[in-house]
Amino acid sequence: MSLVAKQALVCWFAALALIVAALFAFIGAPGSPDGAGEAIGRVFANTGIAALICWVLARRKAPAWSWGRFVLVYAALVIVLAVVANAGRAHATEATASDSIAAGLARGP
Repeated sequence: MSLVAKQALVCWFAALALIVAALFAFIGAPGSPDGAGEAIGRVFANTGIAALICWVLARRKAPAWSWGRFVLVYAALVIVLAVVANAGRAHATEATASDSIAAGLARGP
């Protein structure tokens, strides 16, 4: 296994463990197993996609990326992907709320 693949896997699993631990420590356990599964699934996908993107960026670079550079690029990608994912969820929530308000107005009193 190449160094870049090892870097991607180590960063992925370390970030997954740290973020899940932080979620449960600061927010607490979700009220249902489905909520916990969704939260862990979102973190798993977000950190995995960041590892894949970082691996694609670093795999053919000469000289090979150091651990420090790989971790910094990976952390930046995780943050960017989290912001983009949350912005999409917020926009979807706003659209649903405005649709329900418009439906209530169309019905009348």
